[in-house]
Amino acid sequence: MYDLVIIGAGPAGLTAGIYAGRSGLNTIILDENQSGGTVNVAPLIENYPGINEIPGVDLARSMTEQAKKYVDIREFSLVESISKSIGGTFEIKTTNDIIDTRYILIATGSSYKTLDCVGVDEFVGRGVSYCAVCDGTFFVKKEVLVIGGGNSAVTEALYLNRIGVKCSLVHRRDKLRCDSQLEKDLHNANIKIYWNTQLKSVNGNDFLEEAVLYNNETGDETKVKVSGIFIAIGYTPNNKLIKDFGISCDDLGYIEVDENMKTSVDGIYAAGDITGGVKQVIVAAGQAAQAVTHISELLLI
Repeated sequence: MYDLVIIGAGPAGLTAGIYAGRSGLNTIILDENQSGGTVNVAPLIENYPGINEIPGVDLARSMTEQAKKYVDIREFSLVESISKSIGGTFEIKTTNDIIDTRYILIATGSSYKTLDCVGVDEFVGRGVSYCAVCDGTFFVKKEVLVIGGGNSAVTEALYLNRIGVKCSLVHRRDKLRCDSQLEKDLHNANIKIYWNTQLKSVNGNDFLEEAVLYNNETGDETKVKVSGIFIAIGYTPNNKLIKDFGISCDDLGYIEVDENMKTSVDGIYAAGDITGGVKQVIVAAGQAAQAVTHISELLLI
């Protein structure tokens, strides 16, 4: 019987493992993929306190090595189901075995919504990005396109413009879907908008150099010389595991939690991107620390 099973080995899950192990909790981390989560694909992280700059894969490796000092991490171990056991504990069925635990922390994160465009997957980390806060400084004084028309896209465009990136917005409709104040801010910043336009493909050699845009009203195609593409069409919470378990989620599918990261089901907590909000490593780590601290206190009662 484990005290805590952590599902997800991204920044939230790994931080939770460190805190749990140091608190003396019998803990295991499960992940269907490689440890590190989406941090593995971040080209460079420059906003993590105490570290000037570090490739995402190196930070993921460092966090994984630190967590392994305290807990077992089982990579490529898919959790198939969670069920309640007698006495208020839980049974977790994986592709390999069945695990019993007193508490569960869900840290399965979220996935970027992407575009089915030629070259997008090929140039991820080489010009295509899904996070302006993470990668924006690489494009200062360079031309980039932000794809999308909602709050996320406009916020990303305003942020890039503020730090000195020459950005334009590409939106497939003739009207934005963002808050009115954001639209005003976009206008005041004099950010160009390609209306009724979609990204058709991206091209380049070692790094992205050109985007092909398609106007869905006229049928015209335009080639634009750019150094970067920021895709901001939303996120998809990785919530498949908990959909049928009765855990409350908001309208977008993110798990709802209280101040201690507790979900609507006693004994189950959540931390990181799966809870929505600001999707940053430091936020995920802080939430995980809060959750495990609370679980540790309950086990001492």
